[in-house]
Amino acid sequence: MNAVGTSEAILSNLNFCRKNDPFFALKRGTLFTSKFYKEFHAIRSEEEFLRFSQKYLKKLLASSAISFYVWSEKAQQFEPRIFDESLGSIISYQIEEGIVEWLFGEENLIFLRPEKELNLFSKPLYGKLLVLVPLKMLGKPIGFFEVVTRRFRPDTLQEKRIQLRVLAALLSGLYHSIHLNQRIREIEKNSRWIESQMFQSGKLIALGELVGGIAHEINNPMTTILGRLQIMKIKNNIPDTLREKLKIVESEAQRVSEIVKDLLNFARNNPEQDKREIVNINQVIEKSLDLTRHNLEVEGIDIRLNLDPAVKHFLGNTNQWLQVFVNLLVNAQQALQRGGKIVIETRQKKRELNIRFRDNGPGIPKEIQSKIFNSFYTTKAGRGGTGLGLSITKKIVESHGGTISVRNAPGWGSEFEIRMPVKEEEN
Repeated sequence: MNAVGTSEAILSNLNFCRKNDPFFALKRGTLFTSKFYKEFHAIRSEEEFLRFSQKYLKKLLASSAISFYVWSEKAQQFEPRIFDESLGSIISYQIEEGIVEWLFGEENLIFLRPEKELNLFSKPLYGKLLVLVPLKMLGKPIGFFEVVTRRFRPDTLQEKRIQLRVLAALLSGLYHSIHLNQRIREIEKNSRWIESQMFQSGKLIALGELVGGIAHEINNPMTTILGRLQIMKIKNNIPDTLREKLKIVESEAQRVSEIVKDLLNFARNNPEQDKREIVNINQVIEKSLDLTRHNLEVEGIDIRLNLDPAVKHFLGNTNQWLQVFVNLLVNAQQALQRGGKIVIETRQKKRELNIRFRDNGPGIPKEIQSKIFNSFYTTKAGRGGTGLGLSITKKIVESHGGTISVRNAPGWGSEFEIRMPVKEEEN
């Protein structure tokens, strides 16, 4: 609902008062002064609303106790915002017996004499009145006030009732407006955040295309170099010492070529990326290190591998698993200071493959461990984090039938554990 809709709803509430009360002019009486309206228009938050409501309800009704309950759409029940213990059991009774529901259906105020209608609660409220004041907008309940007050003289009761209806109409519109504006602010904040993430994603797409182009540029001369090396090796007049050195150069050139090939597959978006094949998880981990080794070495990060040679292979997507391990390595690198350590372990446990990535960084606070796999959740806002890496990692692992979890390992920092069911026939 927009601001115009809210204004129309408030006017509708006030028109109801005009139609049903000939003494509507009393709204300009002692309660509705210029000070009242000045304070009313200055309210911006629920806390200010509650203070304002209590102040003027006490002023109008000379109340000794006030409670305010709000209708929760999510829980489908009334929940307390202002709670007075002396009214707790009475309000529970009124909700359970349908008195509150009837209140909203009748579109009326209720003045109850506890010693007569509610004998169960008569002792603490002897000689007092209970006043139920409903707040609603466009036929939907917002909440209600329960007020304890003294009895009124018959000649003043009608005046109090009129002013209370006007106050309820104004408070209904005000409360609705506060929450509408709050929702608008949340939407605007989320829109700005989504826009920034889209911008970051755009940069990542551009980076992927750039990587692909650079990889092609490297691949072409590497093909020429490898070809020349092979021609040189078949010549008979090359000394054995030089031939051995050429073998080393050729081996390193082939390694560069393989890294470029993996980089191209990693950056590319094509149907072949979704193909299923036999995955050797130890080899994929080593390939992920080839792609990230330079950055890790620049940061002085020590990598230790403890890979079980008996791990079983399984049917999956090699490129997707490469992305999983690159994401975990990058995540660990960003958490570590210079000279940090990363340990990667694989273990075969009967029919389950266990993979652990452990670092000696600061760890992950327990209160956010359940959130880090959520899309767009990041602790590195403004420092290059998109909040997508671990979310994508989780989706890839689960798409292969596995699970991934995180914890803080004793004596270390964070530890990510992947568990993959592996069938005998897949090896």
